[in-house]
Amino acid sequence: MWISLVQTLQAVEKKPDQVSVSELLQAGFPPHLAAAWKEKAKQSPENFIQWKRSLKGKDASLVSKVWKLKQITVYSTKQRLNENNRSQQNLNPHWNPKNQKQKDTQTKSPNLTGPAYELFFGMSYQNLDVRYLPREEKNHSSVFFGGRGKGQIWILEKRDEDFSYGANLTFQQFRFTSGNRYKPIPHFYFAKDPNFYSQLERTGSPLPQPILFSNFLGYRYLREGKEYEFGMYHSAAFSAYPGLYFTSPNKSYSAVWSAGENKSSLYINDSWNSKDLGNHRVQSESILNKKESVGFFYLKSESPESKFFFDATAYRDSPLLYGMVSPSEVRPEIPQTLGYTRGSYRHFLGFEYLGSMEGHRYESGRSGFFPFFLSEWGNLLYRYREYNESGNYQYKEMGRAAFYEWRKEKAVVSFGFESRENGGQWEGKLAIPIDTGNLLEFSAIFREGQPKTRAWFENWTYATDFNINLTDRQEIIKLKWVSPFISVNISYSEKEKDPNPILFINFQLLQKFDL
Repeated sequence: MWISLVQTLQAVEKKPDQVSVSELLQAGFPPHLAAAWKEKAKQSPENFIQWKRSLKGKDASLVSKVWKLKQITVYSTKQRLNENNRSQQNLNPHWNPKNQKQKDTQTKSPNLTGPAYELFFGMSYQNLDVRYLPREEKNHSSVFFGGRGKGQIWILEKRDEDFSYGANLTFQQFRFTSGNRYKPIPHFYFAKDPNFYSQLERTGSPLPQPILFSNFLGYRYLREGKEYEFGMYHSAAFSAYPGLYFTSPNKSYSAVWSAGENKSSLYINDSWNSKDLGNHRVQSESILNKKESVGFFYLKSESPESKFFFDATAYRDSPLLYGMVSPSEVRPEIPQTLGYTRGSYRHFLGFEYLGSMEGHRYESGRSGFFPFFLSEWGNLLYRYREYNESGNYQYKEMGRAAFYEWRKEKAVVSFGFESRENGGQWEGKLAIPIDTGNLLEFSAIFREGQPKTRAWFENWTYATDFNINLTDRQEIIKLKWVSPFISVNISYSEKEKDPNPILFINFQLLQKFDL
């Protein structure tokens, strides 16, 4: 029984150095706090505990949240048991650890195991108000109920008129997932339900992305405290043939391959942090087959002391493959490949470049911006952009913009106006973290006159991937609020002299309680 207890504790323990930087960043850690965690984790347990106790305010609450969520312990089970034995021996010379076995096996440590069992329930509602769409394609709703504990998780759902289930079951080194919710790989594209998505997917959440029916059977291989997983799967929504999958520790890298169709999917989400080289993050996801490929790649780098910043993204979407992850009313009509790069010094002196190929339509542009007034309450910036289009039409425009911008960690406030030869555009952006795990975002653009080329529009400031796109819409307004238990996503857009504006509303709710 004593050996069984040790094995159980070892299965749930996690050392500080086993938590990746990407997990810390996803939990809301600012880069400097994530770097400090990793640095202290390499030192002695005493130093890590001393650093943890020295934190104040928001940093302290973030570390405590991850400490509890990840079930962190700085000592191994053997060290802790030996220390406990020594303490008991000092207090009672006649104390015998054998007499304590049964009592210890019946005692549950909340710092190690957390709640014995957790139930959760919630719902989602989505409305896409477009005049020409039938009602059944406009509205989608779901309700769900589930539970998790001791390494197992299940969920029952009703999506529109369809009932479904999801199960993620672990038996020692083996994992089996089945149904329409859980999978051992973190891919967003893989077998996604085109009518639903989860805005509440984050570390520790029981709500990953909804999928179409899939089954996975895998083996979890533990090596030096890290878990690798590989196995077999079958998902008719992705491929008519079964295939293989692999996932690295912390799910930083994942791959899926179906030999029958020679179709694969690759996922990357990793980061590196160094005092001398700065902080770097890469994200990518793609679906590849012999006919056509889609996906995105995103790279973000930040120099030491946060002086220089660099973003680069490239994506490709297509009706052939990308259509499987989005509703028919928003699928691309023809393939598009877009690349964008941006570099800056302290966010007020920098450059941009964009290139896009969409069928026979080629668009490119470059930009530079610099300050003409700096202060701790924000900066006034000037931006110059060139817009070029060739292919079916030949256009070239220059845009000159002045805007105000204030940035502090994850908070951003920005608005301004760009003037072009045949019109102009107002731009606005707001991103405000509210307490731990809550984020409010707003972005908008209003075009006036008759600009010949499309605008560069950044949908969200802090998205999973840096998603900038080209738009010729006269007006776009986007509002999003995300917290651990509720999310609201609203967008409105319209074209000039078009009686069919598009209004999109998505509301999601998650409630959890412990037993």
